[in-house]
Amino acid sequence: MKTTLLAVISVLSLSSSVLGAKCGTQDCGAETPCCVKGFCNRNALYCAPFNCEPANSFTPTSCWETAHCVDHTADFAQPPGSGSFAQVADYKGDPNQIKYVSKFEPSNAKQANNQLELTLVKQPDSTGFGAVVTGTRAIQYGTVTAVLRSASTSGGVVSSMIVRNDVRGDEIDFEFVGSERQTVQSNYYSNNLLDYTKMIRSPALPDTTQAYHTYEIVWTPDNITWIVNGQAFRTVNRADTWDPETGVFKYPESESYVSFSVWDGGSGAKGTSDWAGGPINWAAEPFVMGIKSVTVSCFFKGNETTYKPPTVV
Repeated sequence: MKTTLLAVISVLSLSSSVLGAKCGTQDCGAETPCCVKGFCNRNALYCAPFNCEPANSFTPTSCWETAHCVDHTADFAQPPGSGSFAQVADYKGDPNQIKYVSKFEPSNAKQANNQLELTLVKQPDSTGFGAVVTGTRAIQYGTVTAVLRSASTSGGVVSSMIVRNDVRGDEIDFEFVGSERQTVQSNYYSNNLLDYTKMIRSPALPDTTQAYHTYEIVWTPDNITWIVNGQAFRTVNRADTWDPETGVFKYPESESYVSFSVWDGGSGAKGTSDWAGGPINWAAEPFVMGIKSVTVSCFFKGNETTYKPPTVV
């Protein structure tokens, strides 16, 4: 009896390993190995590491490897197809070919008017469907500099520049809300412990929805500094984030992705809606975030030599 039971357990374990982990109600298989939010597929939308869920995919190695930081500049004034931006369906896993991709399908991001444009679009239920663009290389400490214009010309419209690890929940951000066009908000989180009391606004700026400004995050193992147009307005020291109750530093430390987004905060929960400036006034359309360029300077220098692009059929 004991031998039979062990044999059954072994068969079940083998079957589980063949079928892969549970992806929502699906079991990802070899033909569609990558899991994202309950669905399985094999293209970049599912397999790229900034989306893919290793624990829920066919095997833990089904997701593409993380491409690590290399100094680069993405100039979105260059013609489409020059390597600065592509739709996620066109990304084959080689960050040397494409620096930034749209994370959503359908996509509301495109190169136009000598910039990268992220647009918030009204849906039939009067909520907004926006856009997220992310870098194809991760960064663990370094400097991220972007020249951009906010889309937040109405309350409820949120525009963001973020360095984030979705799995760990570490984040450093600039965020714009439509009720405050003359400032940008700064914040940071660790391990998904959201603390809105740590938000600090920049000094007054010319209208962030009309003027392009240079926004910069300098992130080191010891501190984070937020800079606008060359003027630092905030620094957080890692040493000051120690939490004696949990015995950890509440400081972003994990390898993360640079991303930009525009989204509807006005239709969210009351706290989010109030922060974003209330429901969107759709008469103020269009809501277009414009990004001229992004430059990343890695804290740990050296060329990426370990990453091998996946074989994509």
